[in-house]
Amino acid sequence: MIGLVWKDMLVMRKTLRAYALFLGFYLILAVMGAFDISIVTAMIQVILLMVPISAFSYDEQAKWNRYVMTFPLGRRAVVGGRYLFSLFTALAASSFGLLVCVFTSLMGRSQLEENLASVLASLGVGLFIVDIMLPLCYKLGPERARPYLYAVVFFPVIALFLAYKLGFQADLSALDRMSAPAVLGLFALVPLAALLGMGISYLVSCRIVADKEF
Repeated sequence: MIGLVWKDMLVMRKTLRAYALFLGFYLILAVMGAFDISIVTAMIQVILLMVPISAFSYDEQAKWNRYVMTFPLGRRAVVGGRYLFSLFTALAASSFGLLVCVFTSLMGRSQLEENLASVLASLGVGLFIVDIMLPLCYKLGPERARPYLYAVVFFPVIALFLAYKLGFQADLSALDRMSAPAVLGLFALVPLAALLGMGISYLVSCRIVADKEF
């Protein structure tokens, strides 16, 4: 299974290298105070969404799925390799977010607790979307699943906007009365819930791949 993760890293090395350059550039801008933490959270979600789906596209072009099914690994191991690669991507993206949080807070431009809460929430949302998209990519293929990506991303945004326009606003004043560790613990539940959802997503993907002809 580790070999499958390494395969994904080699196939995506140019894309990962490009993202690493972008992240380094954004890190320099963050240290200079050119933007706030919202850019970091946006970049985390973009990386989490695009890298695993792009890996599916490369596999489809190379007809990798038909080839890998001849290996004695089993279909569950093949699916598990893709999920481990997604977790590796999440770890790299969140490490970058943590690095930017520390730098900006040390320079006095922002509060560390607020930045960490933002990164945790962004990481959790990105992982939830990955939980939904990976089974869809196995079921439909990356190209046919791509429209669902836009729906998964934009539907919650549109729903929140309509709720705001209709007067349904969340009362976040309770967060102001909580201590910083308590707030961080609350926001940490978002990526933890997404990780639990990834377990369910993995089982669904295994079921799809088990019944699929390649």
